[in-house]
Amino acid sequence: MTQSLLFNCNGETTAQAATQALVRQGLRVVRSFDLHSALATQADCECPHHGTEQCSCQFVVLLVYGRSGAPVVVTTHSRDGQAEVEIVQDANALPEPRLAEQIMAGLFEAALSVQIASNRAAMAPANV
Repeated sequence: MTQSLLFNCNGETTAQAATQALVRQGLRVVRSFDLHSALATQADCECPHHGTEQCSCQFVVLLVYGRSGAPVVVTTHSRDGQAEVEIVQDANALPEPRLAEQIMAGLFEAALSVQIASNRAAMAPANV
C-alpha cells in the first residue's frame, strides 16, 4: 500500500512544512537530496515535464529517524503547483508500523497547516 499525500503548493514549501511537522512529532529529519541544489551547477538541464531550460520541478528526499533503527525515506516530488509526499516502501527494510503512523500523522498536520496558510492568504485584504 502506498502512503502518500498531495499538497497544493510548491515543493519547497511542502518539504519545509513536512520537516517542521515531523520535528514537532519528535522525529529527526535529514534532507539527503534536493533536486534544485543538485542542478545548481548545471547550465542546461531541460525539464522532462515542461521542456523548459530551467526545471521548475522539485524533488526532495528526507530521511526520518525515530528513537532507534533505520530511517524511513520520505520523498516530495512537485511540479505545476502540486507536490506529492510519499513514504517510500522498501520490502527489504520495512519501517516500524508505529513510526510510519507517526510520520503520516506529521504529514497530515503539514498538509493542514499549508492549506490553512493558503486560505488565510487568499482571504487577506489586498493592500490598497
